[in-house]
Amino acid sequence: MAPDRTHAKFTGAPDYDNAEFWDVRFATGQDVGEWLNSGEVLLEAVLHELERRPAVVARNPPRVLHLGPGISQLGGRLRDACVNRQWLGNGIVNVDFSAEAVRLGQEFESQRNPNHAMPWLRIDLRSWHDVSALYRFAPFDVILDKSTSDAIATAGDQIFSFTDDLSSTSPTVREILSKATTATLPPVELLALQLVPLTRKGTTWIALSYSATRFDNLPYLMEYWTLCSRTPLKAPPGPVASTTHTPDVFHWIYVMKRK
Repeated sequence: MAPDRTHAKFTGAPDYDNAEFWDVRFATGQDVGEWLNSGEVLLEAVLHELERRPAVVARNPPRVLHLGPGISQLGGRLRDACVNRQWLGNGIVNVDFSAEAVRLGQEFESQRNPNHAMPWLRIDLRSWHDVSALYRFAPFDVILDKSTSDAIATAGDQIFSFTDDLSSTSPTVREILSKATTATLPPVELLALQLVPLTRKGTTWIALSYSATRFDNLPYLMEYWTLCSRTPLKAPPGPVASTTHTPDVFHWIYVMKRK
């Protein structure tokens, strides 16, 4: 029996966990590509993390897994910054479950020098069958997550049991089920567990979220990841009249390390 994936999602949440929802947005120009903000603070954090690792710089190219880039320009800006540092850019791997986002990304990268052309793969991050295709690029030095965890969080929990057919389940989930009869995994916690086999001790996961509690109360996540920092970032102002007083809104930068 396969894991139960029918647990209800948040009532009234947009279909951010539906690939077709994003395909339509990207194909029809309904999405501007930059969620929350331009991601400059993420770019700086990723580059800082890479620069402080001599082994990464010496190996060249650095290995960065970019989760759910959609049509954002963040990955391209990261590649350009790597090239400026004399690093190859083809170690930046973009994964998205929107076929349209991947098509557009592949089309753009096909025009690049192969040393700097970023791979694009269609991956559902909740599916180990999909995620395991990233083994050939692993282990990653840094994971870049610009609100993808937010989108995934709108999906329903997945319930796993030790009596399931676990052949298509991640090694991390199988390890959990070797100690417990069942495991109910919220989508962000499942994502964290799916990333474990693609990383190693010290891999850094840098995430931008609109939630101050995105990675809280997820005990299985904390078995494998250490939350190093949670930093508030004032959100860009929205389109409101200049005479209207609105309270400050904050986004959050999370930095986690693989144990």
